Order: sequence, then C-alpha cells, then structure tokens
Amino acid sequence: MSAESLQGGTLASMRWWYVPGVLAVMLAAPMARAQAPAAQGPSMQVLTDADLHLTFSYPADLQPMNPQTLANATSNSRFGTNSGENTDTAQPGACGKVLLSVGKVTEGNNGKAWGILTLLDVGSSCIPPKALKSKRAMDALLKPLVIGGTEVLGMMPLGPETTYLIQGHKVYFAGAQGQPVAKSDLQPTEQTQTITHMAVALGDHILLWKVESNNTGLLNRILASRVDFGAGPPEPLFPGRLQNDLQF
Repeated sequence: MSAESLQGGTLASMRWWYVPGVLAVMLAAPMARAQAPAAQGPSMQVLTDADLHLTFSYPADLQPMNPQTLANATSNSRFGTNSGENTDTAQPGACGKVLLSVGKVTEGNNGKAWGILTLLDVGSSCIPPKALKSKRAMDALLKPLVIGGTEVLGMMPLGPETTYLIQGHKVYFAGAQGQPVAKSDLQPTEQTQTITHMAVALGDHILLWKVESNNTGLLNRILASRVDFGAGPPEPLFPGRLQNDLQF
C-alpha cells in the first residue's frame, strides 16, 4: 500500500480507556454485531461486520482470549481515570463494543511467548459531537487516544505517533516497548514486550486495535492482518515491521 508521509510529534472484562477530557472506554460490553469468524484458507480467519462494511482477516492460530488471563499484559497494569466532569468525555462502561479479542500462548526455549489482538468499536453516542462534525476535531481526539494507550510505566515510546492510510482512511498509530511495571508489586516483568494502538474514524464510529506481544515475530504477524473497509483490495493493519522503532 502507499502510506502517508510520517507525521512526527505528531490496547472481556478488561479495561482499556484513556484520554481525560476527550474520550474514555471500558471493554466490558458483550461481543457486538460482528459475525462469528469464518475460516479463510489454512492461515487466516475472517471477522465481518456488515454495518461497518468491515472485513478483517487475522492469523488463524489466534484463539478467543481475555487479556486478563496473561498476568504480564499491560492491559492489567494501567487503568484510566475519568471524573465525568467534562462533557467531551464519554462515560466509561457505555462506549466500547468488543468485536474481537484473540491471542496465542506458546512455550519455547526462551520461555512463554504470547500475543494478543483486540478490536473495539466505539459508536457515535460515545464520541464528542464536535469530533463527528470536524475532521480537525476528530484528529485531535485520535492522536492522544493512541498515545495514551501506550503510556505504560516501564515502557518507552518506539517513536512519535504516526499516521498512514488504509483505503483512504487515516489511521493513527503509536507503540511502546520495554518491561512494564505491574501495579501489584511495582516490579517490572522479566521479558521485553511491545504494545501498539491504532485508531481510525469510520463514518460515525471509531475503530480501535490493540496488539501486544513479547515476541517480535508474532507481533509483526498480527500487525500484518488485512483490513478491508469495502473500498478496494485488503491492506495491512500496519504497513511495516516493528523492532526497536518504526520500520515502513
């Protein structure tokens, strides 16, 4: 695909919400409209959502998984706060529909390798009205949303947040890498891991992807999942590879 020029400066009973004064999300809702994944060849499964005109193909060896089953996942080490005082902030518990929550855990010579993929749909009732009317306001919402999702104690940004296009839709991306500190004992995990967040406005919805793993190969295989918004050939969720920085 042809990516936009990088713009410097400019992750279910789990919680994933952030951005005080802009948007807050809690992943506590039941699975949404998305149809059950169907097999697509030997290596991919497909999630479809007719209302969103979304087709999302991801590795077939990822199975339904709640991130809370992994003690070291950053989704268990950082929680947002929302006072509810700002009218531009959606109320937690009412904003997220989990379209997909899958992962994989394997045992190897270097210990346990794991990866998690989560896809969330935020509907129009949970998006500030001005963001639905203004592209600039929507951009101002998506940028801190992906950045905040990767701000975890013990992890460092892979670089400034960036944007690229999927079938003409601007996707905001941010990532971080390190050894996250658990809230329970304030000690970092033993393995380095990477967390990535992606957000895109799709009509009057926002789609949020979170991909997290302690294995670079698995991480990049998940990020190579294919997205189709009904406007052409499917394109990669992330048009590059991650190591210690962004590689397009």
